[in-house]
Amino acid sequence: MRDFPVFEDLDPPGFRAEDLPENPLRAVGEWLLAAAAAGQPEPHAMTLCTVADDGTPSSRVLICKDIDDGQVFFATRSDSRKGLEIARNPRVALQFHWPAVARQVRITGRAADAGRALSERDFAERGRGAQLCAHLHRTGPAAGRAEVVDEYRRISAAHPGKVPCPPAWTLYGVRPTEVELWEASPDRLHTRVRYRHGADGWTREHIWP
Repeated sequence: MRDFPVFEDLDPPGFRAEDLPENPLRAVGEWLLAAAAAGQPEPHAMTLCTVADDGTPSSRVLICKDIDDGQVFFATRSDSRKGLEIARNPRVALQFHWPAVARQVRITGRAADAGRALSERDFAERGRGAQLCAHLHRTGPAAGRAEVVDEYRRISAAHPGKVPCPPAWTLYGVRPTEVELWEASPDRLHTRVRYRHGADGWTREHIWP
């Protein structure tokens, strides 16, 4: 692993903490658009971390659906592993990683159901394949790939037109309590700025590399 290059040929955009907006999610949105403009594939992909009852963490990459109204949104089934873990412990962590601009963002906060109307609107905006796959959830493992494909085909044949929204489909909004903006430097003197939310709103501070 030591032979792999690390932080080589970086040309980060650079930023100053004093130039950042007071609202950290506005900064996250600006960074996401900058990553997209720089050619970062799927800049809206992010890692979601949840925690089981016994404290075991679980992470997976999914798509950020929106950043609005002080929240970061994603969607999944409420009876999926992540949905069940959020129901028991709504404290979650999110992370965006944009190698094209040598930046990442870390967010911690609480996830909550955004409501049925927004969940159904999110489902309606998904592609047909994604809608069909949302109906594939089962308890327990599949017998194999063939069983999954057969079930997908069955559901597709059963819904040749509009695919109904599963009752468990849920749009979640994460309201942050802490946001960190991180930009790499070839000499490892990375720039890190952390926002924290308290009784008086957001405060901002530099933290050590």
